[in-house]
This record gives sequence, C-alpha cells and structure tokens, in this order.
Amino acid sequence: MRHRRRRIGEVLAALVAVFAIGGLPGGADAAAIKIEPVAAGLSFENLSRTVVWSGDEGSAKIRANLIGARADLRLGKGATVSLSAGLSLTDFKALTFSALPVTLELGSPTLKGFFLGAEAVVPIHHFSDFEISGTGRIVYSFAMSKTWTLQDFAVEGQAAGNSSWLEAAAGPRVSYLAFGRIVPFVEVWARWLHAGFDMTETLGDLSGSQARRVRGDLSFSVALGADARVTEHIGVQAKVGFLPYAGGVDGAASVGILYKF
Repeated sequence: MRHRRRRIGEVLAALVAVFAIGGLPGGADAAAIKIEPVAAGLSFENLSRTVVWSGDEGSAKIRANLIGARADLRLGKGATVSLSAGLSLTDFKALTFSALPVTLELGSPTLKGFFLGAEAVVPIHHFSDFEISGTGRIVYSFAMSKTWTLQDFAVEGQAAGNSSWLEAAAGPRVSYLAFGRIVPFVEVWARWLHAGFDMTETLGDLSGSQARRVRGDLSFSVALGADARVTEHIGVQAKVGFLPYAGGVDGAASVGILYKF
C-alpha cells in the first residue's frame, strides 16, 4: 500500500509538471514558469460506474462520494491546474470473494478513505463567444483497511480488506462566454478506471486471500456545467454528467464553492 501511494503521488506530480510546461509561452524556459494561486475552496463529487470485475461475467457498481478541499493555480497561456484532496466514501456493491475458505459478499458497506486529485484546463482556441479547451483529470482514492468478524462459526474468524481505485479522464470542453458572470460549458471525456480490492480471511486453522481487479475499464461521458461568479470573490462551479453503457446510464455530479483571490 505504501509503494502504491508513492507511485500515485509521482503520477500527480508528473501531471502538474506536464501541464505547467505546456502552459508556458513559446520559447520560455521551464525554470521560469510562474504559478499564480487564483482560488481555493471546497468541493463535492458523486460518481457511479458500472464495471465488470476480473473473473465475473455480470456487471457490478462502484459508487463514490468525494468531499475535499481544492486549490486552483494559473499557469501560462491561461492554463489552470486544480489540486484537491479529502475524504472518499466508496461502495463496492455486491462484490463477491469466492476463493476464500468461506465465500464473502460485501453487500453495500461504505468504505471510508482518502483521495488525491489533479485537473487541468488548457484553452486552445477562441471563436466568436466560444472557447475550446483541452481538459484532463486524474483521481486516486484509497480506503482505510477494514475488518469484519465472521459469525456463526464454531471457531473465531476474521476478514480484512484493502481497496483503491484510480480514474484518469481527458477530452474537450466548449464554453460560452457571452453571459459574463456565468460561463456554461459542455464537456466530453474518455474515462479510464482501474480498481482493486484485496481480501484476506482467517477461520480457525484455515486462511486465504483473494485479489479482485477492474483492469482498465473505458467509458465515455458527456457533461453540462457552469462556472458562476456570485460576488467579486465567491464563485460556484457545478457539473452533471452521463456515462452511457450497454443496458443503462451511469451518472456523475460535482459542485464546488471557491474563494477567488
């Protein structure tokens, strides 16, 4: 787990560095980059993904709520990078571990943990009252280790689990600038998801472990959102997205309240 967290930290740092260099004016040296804090605040996101775990034929749901703090940084050429961190609440609904001494099914427990995230918006082209930007995001969530007592057995038993998920997304955003204080936008993303859950079980003299994985689930989303300046220093960003899949539609929604410097 410690090595995995360090790897994700390196990924986030690399993402910020890439967008920082990409936002430099032509010919500027990377060492001369100027990073300007522009806003800070709180954010909430709800995400639902339909996935197929390795070894399963049917689909299952992963639902997550992310509650955290956010800081926006402006780079060159109008590029903005948002960094976030906070509490994650994840539900791996009906995930089953059948390779243990006693088969376990999670049911619908909400697993508490933490998340780290980075998102970038880079303006590409203006025409009339519209702006086209490239956007990208990476979010890593890891739950605190949780234990369950195995009941109704003649001997003592316990199960312990560790879980995490990683989502990377990228795509274009089209914003309409004519309203001034309110900037609506449409966003289309390709979203890649990796998830893992490691379970160990001990029942008397019996013990076992099983790892379940979602390896590179790819989905596409369309989102409608808006950036609104409520006062000179207070801003709100809200977004609602839809992720279609064979047989249904998943959803994603987020809202952030920011103090603009």
